[in-house]
Amino acid sequence: MKSAKLSFLICLFSGITLFIIGSVLMVNIRTSPPPQQKNTVLPSGETKKTIDVTETYQNSGDPINFLVLIKEASGLHTDTIIIGNYEPVTNQISLLTVPRDTKPTGKSTIKINNVYSTNFSKHLDLPKTQRKTKSIEDTTQYISNLTNIPIDYYVYLEIDTIKQIVDMLGGVYFDVPADLRYPDPSQGLNINLKKGYQLLDGDKAEQLLRFRKTPYNITKAPADVRKYYDGSDMKRTEMQIKFVNELIKQKVTLLNMPKLIPVVNYAFSNVITNISLSDTLNLATGLTRANKQEMNTFKLCGLDRYINDIYYFIYNQKVENVKTKEEYNTQEIIDKYFISKTGKFSPDPNKKYDFHSVLPPNPSNTETESRSDGKDKP
Repeated sequence: MKSAKLSFLICLFSGITLFIIGSVLMVNIRTSPPPQQKNTVLPSGETKKTIDVTETYQNSGDPINFLVLIKEASGLHTDTIIIGNYEPVTNQISLLTVPRDTKPTGKSTIKINNVYSTNFSKHLDLPKTQRKTKSIEDTTQYISNLTNIPIDYYVYLEIDTIKQIVDMLGGVYFDVPADLRYPDPSQGLNINLKKGYQLLDGDKAEQLLRFRKTPYNITKAPADVRKYYDGSDMKRTEMQIKFVNELIKQKVTLLNMPKLIPVVNYAFSNVITNISLSDTLNLATGLTRANKQEMNTFKLCGLDRYINDIYYFIYNQKVENVKTKEEYNTQEIIDKYFISKTGKFSPDPNKKYDFHSVLPPNPSNTETESRSDGKDKP
């Protein structure tokens, strides 16, 4: 039953955030809500009572925070990092993206997307599955310390899982804003998308979601490319959020149970999460009532800096509303959109993030303040 724990939430939450496929799926379920309490017969023959956590959340009005980590195609880097919040009273979903190049602390030389792989290398005494779980837990705590956001649940999956689920859903129609090209045989990556409204299958969806820059200087790119991309991870994040919104809008009305069942079965064996299956199913019922309007979407603000010839994104403890482009102090947004009453992974006061301590004494020139030079790959 452990493998069952892994799935539904991911299918759910990972979709909601960036490739939020699961939550999109669940939004289409039209079954009646489960009873508040029921008996479950375990393999051992014992009977276990499960509580309808959806009703619990609704009655108490307690929101929850969840972290979505999506691993890159090759290696162990978690290049997609999103913190989500579900508010049961208003049925509203809010998302906050964390750039993969974020420098967590002043002393650390790693980037936030390396935290998982670094911890994975430390737990050599554990079996592989336990190493993954422990590394995910360590990463969740790390990100909670960085953002000062308490996190209840984590969801971990790989980009290939997203591709497969998009294919199983029949693809997503999307208006690609420009001709996107980025060949890179060393990564096994060949982005070659034509401009225009089209059906994106899993492979094309990955190309859209990974595109960030052209293979040449971005200033030489066509005007329509420069309008939507500047070589930074932040612009790519904006496009990813647009894709998520389209995915939810389309699949909320088009999905049906015959399509849902194989997707859920596939997700069961390809996702790691700390929420139980019963909690996931019940919570999913609540999410089906979530507002279908565009989610509240935010991203961390900061500076691009080179420290010892390594590019970092220095988070300055402000966030930007992706839709309105307005900036706010992070705590203001946390207090309004990312409240959690449980916070299984709560910020460690002894490891509170202070971006001033992260800045080098001799920062790089102003040309790298607002954008990357594109040396790092998609």
